[in-house]
Amino acid sequence: MSADLRIPPNERGVIRVFALSMTDQDARALKDDSDAIDAALGTSVDANQVEVFPVSDLEGVGLVGYLAEGNAVAAEQLSPDKAKLDKLGGWVMIVFSLAFEDRETVLEPVAALTLIGTYGEVRTDWRATETVEADSAKPYSAPPETVKKKPSDAAMSGRIAMIALLVLGLLTWVMIRIGG
Repeated sequence: MSADLRIPPNERGVIRVFALSMTDQDARALKDDSDAIDAALGTSVDANQVEVFPVSDLEGVGLVGYLAEGNAVAAEQLSPDKAKLDKLGGWVMIVFSLAFEDRETVLEPVAALTLIGTYGEVRTDWRATETVEADSAKPYSAPPETVKKKPSDAAMSGRIAMIALLVLGLLTWVMIRIGG
């Protein structure tokens, strides 16, 4: 079994392209049936992370263009397989890493599936390219807590008015209870 068919746990950003050697009817059925996708790959997957379609749907873009532009696969990765990908006809299955739901698994595809290639998506490098030297960037550099600010005159007036209304409401209620 190929090392490409072993899926490590928590895999991210990997795309596997399979050629489907089956009739259009069988491929269409596979496209719409998650149990059939599981059976074809030999393991349970999230079918929402699997695409099954005829290569002819990519007219004008092609499979290489779809992988490069639509799925962020670097051209350098695709170039060794470009001729093979360009010649593909019929139906293909594209399986994204998220299909395996972070599980370690081994794909055991049926004979009608041929792995064409495994490609990595271009990932954004979020590491800082330079060190920030400003004092404000240092840990614990925020100013210490200052004395609590006094409420504004408007806030105080509102609080006094609210208390006065509550007292009047309470007195009215007491007068009604005593008088009634």
